[in-house]
Amino acid sequence: MTFSTALILVMLGLGAPDGGEAIEKDADDSPSGVPANTVWHERIVVTSARTEQDAGDVAAHVTVLERADVERSAALAVDDLLRQVPGFSLLRRSSSVVAHPTTQGVSLRGIGPSGASRTLVLLDGVPLNDPFGGWVYWSQVPLAAVERIEVVRGGGSSLWGNQALGGVIHLLTARPSAHTLRFHGAAGNRGTADADLFASEVWGRFGAAVEASFFDTGGYPVVREDQRGAIDENADSSHRNLDLQLAADLSPSARLTLRGRTFDEDRGNGTPRTGNATESGSLTLRATLRTPEAGDWELTLSATDQSFASTFSSQAPDRSSEQPALDQFDVEAADRLAGVSWTRELPGGGGGKGHLLTAGSDWRSTDGTTREDFRFLDGAFTRRRRAGGEQQAWGVYLQDAIAVSDRWQVVVGGRVDRWRSLDGGRFERSLETGEPVRDESFGDRSRTTFNPRLALLFHATPRLALRASAYRSFRAPTINELFRPFRVRNDVTEANAGLEPERLTGAEAGATWQARTWRAQLDAFWNQVDDPVANVTLAPGPGVIDPCGFVPDGGLCRQRRNLGTTRIRGVEAELGLRPAASWELTASYLWDGAEVVGAPEQPALEGRRIAQVPEHQLVLRLDYRSPAARFAASLQGRWTSEQFEDDLNTLALGDLAVADLALSHRLRSRWEVFLRVENLFGETYEAGRTADGLVTVGAPALVHGGLRVRIPSPH
Repeated sequence: MTFSTALILVMLGLGAPDGGEAIEKDADDSPSGVPANTVWHERIVVTSARTEQDAGDVAAHVTVLERADVERSAALAVDDLLRQVPGFSLLRRSSSVVAHPTTQGVSLRGIGPSGASRTLVLLDGVPLNDPFGGWVYWSQVPLAAVERIEVVRGGGSSLWGNQALGGVIHLLTARPSAHTLRFHGAAGNRGTADADLFASEVWGRFGAAVEASFFDTGGYPVVREDQRGAIDENADSSHRNLDLQLAADLSPSARLTLRGRTFDEDRGNGTPRTGNATESGSLTLRATLRTPEAGDWELTLSATDQSFASTFSSQAPDRSSEQPALDQFDVEAADRLAGVSWTRELPGGGGGKGHLLTAGSDWRSTDGTTREDFRFLDGAFTRRRRAGGEQQAWGVYLQDAIAVSDRWQVVVGGRVDRWRSLDGGRFERSLETGEPVRDESFGDRSRTTFNPRLALLFHATPRLALRASAYRSFRAPTINELFRPFRVRNDVTEANAGLEPERLTGAEAGATWQARTWRAQLDAFWNQVDDPVANVTLAPGPGVIDPCGFVPDGGLCRQRRNLGTTRIRGVEAELGLRPAASWELTASYLWDGAEVVGAPEQPALEGRRIAQVPEHQLVLRLDYRSPAARFAASLQGRWTSEQFEDDLNTLALGDLAVADLALSHRLRSRWEVFLRVENLFGETYEAGRTADGLVTVGAPALVHGGLRVRIPSPH
């Protein structure tokens, strides 16, 4: 047992109060269903129903991370912060601080992790998922900019459509406010520097805010120490963000906001010949109208343009040398979004308490093209590829949250989506002769889906709420999955233009208990995914293998394919205890039984666990804040069980146990110094494994500290 594993187990026994004592003291119940003197306040969420609701009125398992959670975390990036949420995972265990962007697809509850996300990620209501591949550039959102994160599990397609297969993550940032200035500056080991400045002002009906951030790190080696060779170096990264917001209150009920964002980053991927760079810019216009007679209206228009470049290499077995394998010198993508939503509260009839109606429609168009050189022979690339296409999705939705009585709420809703794949093609030519060697145009396709949702919420007692829901959702394959092959070292994965959308059918039941000194959530869920997209192993190299072409020795030929059916069952729990005013203990756990139950074309996969999904996840956190709120400390332990790198479950990744520490001290009401340590004991854990035995590892101990300034004071 490692030291950090032992620490996590010890933390499980710290700070637990006498449960019966706490319940007896909490006899003062309010009519709202929550004790009037509770320490655990209900928090506002918006993602589950496209409108503001109290967390206690949402018939789903919701986790909310507030600004205080951000500041007492040791994380350097948003994805590292989210790893404390049960069920959150990326394709690999590596942090986005050093990981390649194409491995940063997010999944909840283990619903098919891959480079493409099975969860919709929103930034202030606008999709953040990459338009070409579906992954998420987490570095587009500096941690210092985050005010709140809302995580809603369960299929979200009934309101949000494509990409909300397993849920929705909403990142909310600060809006313009009067006389506001915020600065975050930090430095740490491994050449890490981080700075963020936010300033805003309001002049009568007009407001403006600007945020600028910079991050740079020298990084660390990502190959296990005993396997490193002469070519291995640190995986480093640097990125910059600029965000400008303008707001105007046209009347007491109408507001117009305009937001422009730019982002660029450069990364080294661990060897001299591997790296990537991204540049993007976006513009969002939002108009809101709130009227007591006609309800609340919101119109959103958004446009994003992005360019990406990346180089890959083939390395010698002893890692003494490498040669180029792929040069993605120009990958362009564009995203256009238009949406209108309407919300209105209506009084009920026949003894009912009322309705909260939500309706709307949205349209999204994405297109992307990769231009890349490959097949490196005799010192030069010999082939050039152009591949890509366009996708359009249009949807209309309606939901009614019916307050049947003071205790009962019924939510019924559904959404119809029309998805189209257009102008798909793959063209390859010889760089030596200029002659085409492959010229394919893929026919346009379209699919129509209906995704309903039914949910029940019952306030059984002032402290206990029960909920249940059933739903359907879908995810269309990305442009990347349909048309672009890729290579990781010697493993080759082919695209598949014939992929069908994934379809999920799910159900869950759960409960929330809330008292003066503790709060708990418990949920059991069942999901079945039909036609899930997976990287299916076809054959090992060396040799020419259809459809991959030549596969080097030690490599594998894989292709993206629709499997028959996967089933994801599990139990997730969250518990918070406050035995005293200065102490708080939180724990979260997930058991995830994710497996392939049907694969007619690949029967060897049946009964196998879904790749990259651990069976168990446990997070424990102990927080302390001094009575005067000048000193704060947070110790977090995180453990995940073994998982598999591949679909055949032959490449095992060992369990992971790390501890993080965060300390802060308030010098004055507006000034605060902090120190953070990720992977406190420097544990080495496996992040990835290739077929030829190469093991990549996660972050070593990362230490950084600095200064926070906020005007006005948050205290």
